[in-house]
Amino acid sequence: MTEAPRDVLDVAAVDTEPVSPTGLAALVGSGDPRSIGKLYIGTSLLFLLVAGVTGVLVGFEQVDVDKPDNVLSADTLAQVYTLHSISGLFLVVLPLLLGIALAVVPLQLGASTVAFPRAAAASYWVFLVGGGLVLTSYAVNGGPFGGEADGVALFVASLVAVLLALCTASVSVATTVVALRAPGMSLRRAPLFSWSMLVATTIWLLTLPVLAGLLVLAYVDLVYGSGFMGGADGLYNQILWVFWQPAVYAFAIPALGIIADIVPVFAQRRLKRHSAAMFLVGLFGALSFGAWAQAGIDTFAADDADLTPWLHDGPWIVVSWAIVLPVLALLGLWSSTLAAGKVKVASPLLFALASGLLLLVGVAAGAATSIDALDLVGSTWMTAQTYAVLLAALTAGFGGLVFWAPKLYGNLLSEATARLVATLLLIGTLVLAVPYAVAGLLDQQRLLAFDTSGIDEVGTVETLNLVSAIGGVVVVVGALLGILAVLGARVGRGTGPGDDPWNGHTLEWATSSPPPVGNFPSLPEITSEAPLYDARHAALRDTTEASA
Repeated sequence: MTEAPRDVLDVAAVDTEPVSPTGLAALVGSGDPRSIGKLYIGTSLLFLLVAGVTGVLVGFEQVDVDKPDNVLSADTLAQVYTLHSISGLFLVVLPLLLGIALAVVPLQLGASTVAFPRAAAASYWVFLVGGGLVLTSYAVNGGPFGGEADGVALFVASLVAVLLALCTASVSVATTVVALRAPGMSLRRAPLFSWSMLVATTIWLLTLPVLAGLLVLAYVDLVYGSGFMGGADGLYNQILWVFWQPAVYAFAIPALGIIADIVPVFAQRRLKRHSAAMFLVGLFGALSFGAWAQAGIDTFAADDADLTPWLHDGPWIVVSWAIVLPVLALLGLWSSTLAAGKVKVASPLLFALASGLLLLVGVAAGAATSIDALDLVGSTWMTAQTYAVLLAALTAGFGGLVFWAPKLYGNLLSEATARLVATLLLIGTLVLAVPYAVAGLLDQQRLLAFDTSGIDEVGTVETLNLVSAIGGVVVVVGALLGILAVLGARVGRGTGPGDDPWNGHTLEWATSSPPPVGNFPSLPEITSEAPLYDARHAALRDTTEASA
């Protein structure tokens, strides 16, 4: 036998050993769902700064109802308002929830990765570029109500790219829940956050392409048409329906799943009626499909045509009231679970309770909106409702970050800071939304209506607007502290929180914090929706019987 010289073997070993990319190459080329999820989360938190600052500007600009354009011109104010709302939904809430799902759902299901990991990675980079171009379009006087035609067209194209990216990530998450569950985990045994993401992404995939189609039509009209969709000034009307009920509820579906996974862990007992909770989340999702409730296009209608014939019509009224039922029923399940358990008060539970309360406020406000005699449509009552629903989703998102931080970052967030953030988000949202709702009862129209002729009690409304603006500041302060807490967990060093610092019930707590490549060296037997809860209590029973 001929043996190769040792130095030749050493060189060959070095040459053939796979070299893992590092730095920017590792970041750009990663198909690891946890890395992709964290990129989505981090970027959405950066965009949150934009949405927060613009929201504060808009809030204080509305204090003087006779001159809502004191500092900013009317057109600039309208642009800032649309930037606030569009960035808040499409660059913050949706990517934040999808980022958490990309990282956590495979862990909950016992999967080694997400479905279509390269597509999920590509979706992030498209989202990043698209989101950056959305902001750029506003910077060059584009966006809705913009004065530069090229900037308006750039806004439309970049928002379509963002929607395409979010849809691609949604396909990855939904397929993971359907196809990559561990042996023994039937769909009925799936954790409720994963189930809620399947429901949410299904509704989003039925809704967002409709919006993208409208935007493509608007782009063609802007670039090649005659402005039959209203041009830059009519553009926001094509988007507005996603902020109205029932469509706006679709973006809060994952909040139900996050709350449902947190509550039983801190009640230290199994969630009551898991299957019923799955049905209620599914019912909420089905009722939140709202692509049918959008404004028509002015040019295609007669002068006296009703562009929103569904308003105060039977289906819209039924949906507005029916969607309250699953929220109330879920709150009942969570309350009974907490009442039957030994409640351990910790920051994730505070976020869950705050989110549940805000969502209840939002759907209750939506039910009241459907009462024709109250004449609330188009008023700041609906603005308040949108804030309540979307900030409920954002609060749940922060709760998810706090709860799953060991799996995302290998660290816990500061408990004191997290409790403060949950409190500020709850109080700030209520202080922001309730005065706007009362001002809506006093006939204040939403900002873009620029119509103050119907307000009789101007002084009262201005005071309410000032209180709302202060509430917005409180929300922004809470969000900033939340971002700093996440950043602290991201860069923190120490011994780590351990694999299961909360005594969790589902599979993500069966692996290390952070998880290794492939997520699980081995999986426990899965015979229910709470395999770790079962294993823990079986071990306690065995210990008790052995000592008896």
